Amino acid sequence: MTGFLTDTILIVLLLFFFYIGFQAGIIRSFFAVIAGFTAIILAENYPYQIGINYYLVFCVSAASAYITGLFALRLADFMFLSVFDKLTGAFFGVLLWFILSANFVIPSIPKEAGRSETKIESTISRLSSKTFPLFGKYHFDFKINAAKLKETNKYILFKKELL
Repeated sequence: MTGFLTDTILIVLLLFFFYIGFQAGIIRSFFAVIAGFTAIILAENYPYQIGINYYLVFCVSAASAYITGLFALRLADFMFLSVFDKLTGAFFGVLLWFILSANFVIPSIPKEAGRSETKIESTISRLSSKTFPLFGKYHFDFKINAAKLKETNKYILFKKELL
């Protein structure tokens, strides 16, 4: 029963990512990813990160990268490349499904005694280990800078005492 449920979830996710990728297209998806990365890099490297400055730099840089992507999308529509944009977007959606299912969905399935991997699980695991060998070694590490967090408390715009 668990194998059937796992396969159903993976197939539904595949169809969902294919549809979202086809609707968005590769240009919009690419510039959305670029907007996120540039916003994080610029906001982290901004020298005056006190108070709301970090969030303003993040929002302005993300919006400017996304607007640049919208101009590129209009140019692609003008050159009648919308079908190519949609098909490559669908391919990007399937690639994203493959990466997410190999790294998050399949490893989160509980390993029960007597349960063997299904055909879809084994194929995704085998292709993932051959295509992206570094994914198996990735560990998420989240660190909080407590000193920076204490310093930002001084610069909050509205303090409770002032209200």
